[in-house]
Amino acid sequence: MEIVVEYVLLENLFINLIVLKTTALLTKEKGRLFLLSSFLSACLTVAMPIFYLSSLGYFLVEIGVAILSVCLSFRFKTLKKFLHLFLCFFVTLFVYGGACYFFESLFGIQSILIVLGIVVFVFVIIKFLMKKFNRKASIDGFCFDVEIEAGGTVTHWNGFLDSGNMLFDPLTESPVTLINYKVFSSIFKEIDLQDILMRTEKLKRLRFAHYINFNTLGSDNKILVFQVDKLKVNENTVEKATLGLSLKDFDKAFGTDIILHNNFATLGV
Repeated sequence: MEIVVEYVLLENLFINLIVLKTTALLTKEKGRLFLLSSFLSACLTVAMPIFYLSSLGYFLVEIGVAILSVCLSFRFKTLKKFLHLFLCFFVTLFVYGGACYFFESLFGIQSILIVLGIVVFVFVIIKFLMKKFNRKASIDGFCFDVEIEAGGTVTHWNGFLDSGNMLFDPLTESPVTLINYKVFSSIFKEIDLQDILMRTEKLKRLRFAHYINFNTLGSDNKILVFQVDKLKVNENTVEKATLGLSLKDFDKAFGTDIILHNNFATLGV
């Protein structure tokens, strides 16, 4: 019986620790005393069967354990903040418990190591999804509607305002907004990729087309720059704007086809 209690205590300690870590991840709170809080909660959980509680009594004790864990592990000054932390903790505990119950019911899993493995697996998934969500949210905050007008053709895109894009055309001293080939080919359908690489006569159809140095991390090459009639970002319009054609796949990094120049930040986009 002693070995069983030790295993149950260890299992609850680990699960409570993961639940607190997940709560901190979801609420973006630093937290404290996770190990102490997890140990006290695990001890209370293990001791509950001794008192032969009813279902309601068991549920109320679980609520008390959740409140104790939140109070020990997080700082809060308002009731609203406490309720937010408490709900995140309780929902997270329900998700982990539900996952363990599902796998145990489906596969008849009873091993503590497998149960703990399930908890770690769910935690990794939640952490991965939160990382993806936070990255998307941070990128979306710097994305703006972009309208390009060139030779009577008007196209609409989503552009990312990159503070690191400080590229200027040395001939005109104009800021250069980067576009990928997808944007370029939709505007200038008669110019294909081979014309750009071979620098054929078709490039003369572009206004003030020329090549400038484009330095990136670990590489130094030249890109084609040219002018369009208008570049509109939200309500800000730039006449005779300079665009630079990049063959880099920045769509994967930023989820957009246009990298706006940092100069647009001063325009209040």
